[in-house]
Amino acid sequence: MTLLTEAASPPEAGANVIYLTWEQYLAWLAGKLKQARNAAGVMVKLPPAWVPGDHGAFIAPTGEGKTTHAVGVLGLRKWVLALDAKGEDETLTASGYIRVRELPADGWRAAVNRLRDKGDQRAWKEIYERIDAGQPARVIVGGAAHNDREDDKLRKLMREAITFCRHSEGWTLYVDEFELLSSQRMFHLGPPVERMLITARRAKTSVITSYQAQAWVSSHAHRQAKQVTMWQTGSRQMIKNIAEGMGRDWRELAEVIDLLPKWHSVTIPRGTHDPMVITRAPKLPDKPRRSDATNRPDRPGR
Repeated sequence: MTLLTEAASPPEAGANVIYLTWEQYLAWLAGKLKQARNAAGVMVKLPPAWVPGDHGAFIAPTGEGKTTHAVGVLGLRKWVLALDAKGEDETLTASGYIRVRELPADGWRAAVNRLRDKGDQRAWKEIYERIDAGQPARVIVGGAAHNDREDDKLRKLMREAITFCRHSEGWTLYVDEFELLSSQRMFHLGPPVERMLITARRAKTSVITSYQAQAWVSSHAHRQAKQVTMWQTGSRQMIKNIAEGMGRDWRELAEVIDLLPKWHSVTIPRGTHDPMVITRAPKLPDKPRRSDATNRPDRPGR
């Protein structure tokens, strides 16, 4: 199977694999592109679009472009909550999302904070104003993690953010480095994320997990996903696990992944009828826009 080259022209793919440019890929996920031609020139129906309540998983070693891909995909959703468990991740920061280090306050504490015009609470006030106005609101939750005290504070914040998202409706939750959150040796927050993966669909809440390998990560991450996106991996066992969870022939999936050039990904829809989709996300801008809660979030159209 000739799959991909680094040439500028669209790469060739097998009969059950479609190559889409990044713009086409986003149009497909948004439901605006419903068919495309395969390598044989045959017009093929694309998998169903990504709708609120659908979950996803991004799997690749560090440096392959998971977060860059995620930021582009998350841009299709108006209201995004991205959990930064690594502590001020540079790629997430480059998204331009507003960063907060605490969740909205309740009761008397919220009233006091509003009077003091406290940074994070002022940011949440503006976030909710944007939501009420039908404008996008994309938020990074997470602070520094340079010592044990900051690690403990970040762990508590991640748990609070998951609970907040579960009790709110309509968010798309992005769980960056899910292995870090879920591992019993680390944050041990796998169970609340698993609960969301199982129950959040009825609230139109989508959960996207991102991780490097299946070890220490619950199988719910891919078994509850409508689509799984993978980059190159040398692990046959991981390919077998994902193929089994998505109802695919692992040999076919392995052949596709083995021939992926660097930075390219393959998105695997559940079941055997829909084609797999290959693309490459463009690099994010080098200079991030304002994203700290001490600054006002950029308004749409600016």
